Amino acid sequence: MKDLVIFLPFIPIAFVLLTSSILIGGLLYLLGKRWRATAPNQHGRRVAIVASGIAVVASPYLIFKAFELRFVLARVPYPLHVAWIEYRLEESLGFGPGGNETGFVVYRLTDRSAQWARSKGQLLADALPGGKESWHPTPVEDSGPENPWHTYDSRTDLPPHATTIDEYLDRYGLSIPIEKGRVDEANRAIQGSGSFYSYGPGGSVTIVDPTQGKVYFAYAG
Repeated sequence: MKDLVIFLPFIPIAFVLLTSSILIGGLLYLLGKRWRATAPNQHGRRVAIVASGIAVVASPYLIFKAFELRFVLARVPYPLHVAWIEYRLEESLGFGPGGNETGFVVYRLTDRSAQWARSKGQLLADALPGGKESWHPTPVEDSGPENPWHTYDSRTDLPPHATTIDEYLDRYGLSIPIEKGRVDEANRAIQGSGSFYSYGPGGSVTIVDPTQGKVYFAYAG
């Protein structure tokens, strides 16, 4: 079920790529006919045919990257808007019941979205999808034996310690080499006050940091 939740958004992409492959085959066949119909001295026309062929062959990759970008941006809760993706590292080790996926993404909000989020103050949770039932104020609550901020095999009698994004991502043993500066700023967001976090499918957590005008998305499952 975990893998289905993670990869379900890519099913439309697979359909589009399959359809595109059929179309690409037809277009390459037509370009081949055009090539054979040109004379050897028609250099301009042959260059145009080769350029068209390269564009056709590259189109599945470009289509995939466009859908992938749309999927990545869709992780940011409405009505917040992203100016750009500051940092992104996602890795997968295996598939199926024994597979693990770990990822960490930092989004920079537009100035308007950041100002809007700051203006809401403690009412920001009400303005995000799911309201207060889904969005919790920081500092992150790290108590309880099944808390996702502890490692998977943590004992219930572990001494209290500050929550970190490192431990969240490494709780199943698949850590990823995130830049230290990125880790530090995410830890400040979850350990201090003024931010909000929400758990999502696939072992994910979204953290909205109005002070820095950023959204952090992390998952480990």
